[in-house]
Amino acid sequence: MTLPDTEWDDTAYGDDGDEAQRDLADQLEEEAAAAGDALEQAAGEQPQLYFKTLPDFVEHFLIKAFRRHIPPNAPWCSQWWKHGEAVCVLSALWHAWEALRLEPGTGMSVWWRDHCYPHMAKLMDPSGTFKNCTRTKHHENGELEPLPWSTPPPELYDSLTYGA
Repeated sequence: MTLPDTEWDDTAYGDDGDEAQRDLADQLEEEAAAAGDALEQAAGEQPQLYFKTLPDFVEHFLIKAFRRHIPPNAPWCSQWWKHGEAVCVLSALWHAWEALRLEPGTGMSVWWRDHCYPHMAKLMDPSGTFKNCTRTKHHENGELEPLPWSTPPPELYDSLTYGA
């Protein structure tokens, strides 16, 4: 961001003894412009990810931090990447973790409470996406059917949400 040059009314300062005041004003204007440029540049930069991929997040953090006794017949799948829903949920967990790790104070507490515990409970629910899997075996019962779908009438949505 660059501030426009300001037209100074030199006659408003009086005699040449006010040159120091004009110099100070010029310096403050330059510092403000530099600070604005720095803020604009920082706002455009994305923080670096701690984990580069979803598998990195699951392997190096999630399975080590979220420890549970999982009986052999409990719903969990070591081949979680074969479940589209699990990939979406775990990806959401990862991205929430990446954002909240940067929040001072309660960021991680919020991640556990609002993201990890509820999402993992749903993934490991007996009727959830890992329903036919165990911790040692991926289910071989074929793919699950998608939810039933009917196209809604276009008049229900404006052009921004419906894509018309």
